[in-house]
Amino acid sequence: MQEVNADNAPVSKVKLPWHRTVVGKVAIFMLLGVIFAFLMGALLGFTVVERSARDQWGREAQVNAQIVSATMRRIYTSVAVRTDTSGQVNRLISARPIGDEDSVLSTGFSPIDVLALASAQTRRNVWLFAHDPSGTFTPVADAFNSPVGSIEFPDTAELPDSRSASDFYAGFARIGEEEHFVSSLPITSPQGDLHGVVVSSIGLKSELYQVHRDLIVKVVGSLSVVLLATALLVSLLMKQLFKPVPRLIRALTHIAHNQTEHATPYTHRSDEIGCMAQAIEALRKKVEEREHLLEVKEQALRYHHLAHHDALTKLPNRVQFNDALQKAVTQVPNGAPFNVMIFDLDRFKAVNDTLGHAAGDAVLVETSQRVQALLETSDLVARLGGDEFSIIQHAQRDALDEANQLARQLVEVLQQPFAIDGHDIHIGVSVGIALAPRDGTSSHSLLRSADVALYTAKAMGRGRYAIFRPEMTMGGAT
Repeated sequence: MQEVNADNAPVSKVKLPWHRTVVGKVAIFMLLGVIFAFLMGALLGFTVVERSARDQWGREAQVNAQIVSATMRRIYTSVAVRTDTSGQVNRLISARPIGDEDSVLSTGFSPIDVLALASAQTRRNVWLFAHDPSGTFTPVADAFNSPVGSIEFPDTAELPDSRSASDFYAGFARIGEEEHFVSSLPITSPQGDLHGVVVSSIGLKSELYQVHRDLIVKVVGSLSVVLLATALLVSLLMKQLFKPVPRLIRALTHIAHNQTEHATPYTHRSDEIGCMAQAIEALRKKVEEREHLLEVKEQALRYHHLAHHDALTKLPNRVQFNDALQKAVTQVPNGAPFNVMIFDLDRFKAVNDTLGHAAGDAVLVETSQRVQALLETSDLVARLGGDEFSIIQHAQRDALDEANQLARQLVEVLQQPFAIDGHDIHIGVSVGIALAPRDGTSSHSLLRSADVALYTAKAMGRGRYAIFRPEMTMGGAT
């Protein structure tokens, strides 16, 4: 699909994802702001409600403890209480355990009856637990005369106002399979030994938190409505304000993909959008010019590379070798000696004649790779043509020793078989070496000396190297 810009030039229409548009980003930013403000308010509200509820539950639990203690004191007249500075009962004191057979015989009330009287006033269940010497709580009875489960208090680390089971506790505790908000009133001897606890519930945890769940549902619903209304309002507003932006983004996208053939729209406008469009148009023209220059430069580099490199082996060719040799010669007076090596492959013609030129080309490519692996980074190997190669070896310490070492490596590595198309091809190499400036002070003289040494190596039986000596001739060794 295409659209036409202000200059009637076709522009490819690119559909950006909503979240990547300016409208989308502004809408997302505003929605996140609304969500953040709403959640912070909700979190603060939840904190206040939670704290208020906890305080209310704690007060109810304390009232229940007062009611239970008063009821038990009416039945068990020998029971005393201990209160804190505010008058809150925080402990029952009895010389013997409450709820055992002796207390039933002396009062005529079973523990269930006593707890039922207390439960009738609190309208919640009341439990009595005996404390074993082992430290566990054993159920004795509960007001509803149902199977009594064990009680589990939170860890003492979670009880800021309670150091042990001998202290009054108001908070959540698990009784059987259910969790209640309870008041736990310890029953101790006058000496402080714990007989048990009487526990009164103000309600199940799930029931108490129902208000919180209802509040959460209402908050989520309200938030959804606010977000939807905000999104619609922002989208409509931003769409009107930033209507040109998507097309300018597409124009920049075209430039980024080097599609500079279309002019930028909205350049005729005199507002900020027009200034942006004019800047984009100027960028498009600059990119167009740059791309043209890059194409010219790349083409020049390709031609230069082709002119100075061998197409098969990718090694420098004779032209580049001659330039490098001439440069090396000019550095000799500055104390930069080097070696020139010329070598060609023995029995290479037989490879072409028996296995074909493709196999010969493969041998040449692998030869170049083997030779390059032997050279230092400052050295240069070039293919002069056919199976003839040449090396410029820059001497680091002793030019003669380094020439001997590299020549031996060349002979050894090229004597190893070449695995080409399932055939093991055995060739060899003959190497002629000239040392600069000992064997010449010009590129011509050095190449001639290396050539003479190469002919000498071939005359000596091939598969070897020779270093130029003045008595050598083109006819062979002397």
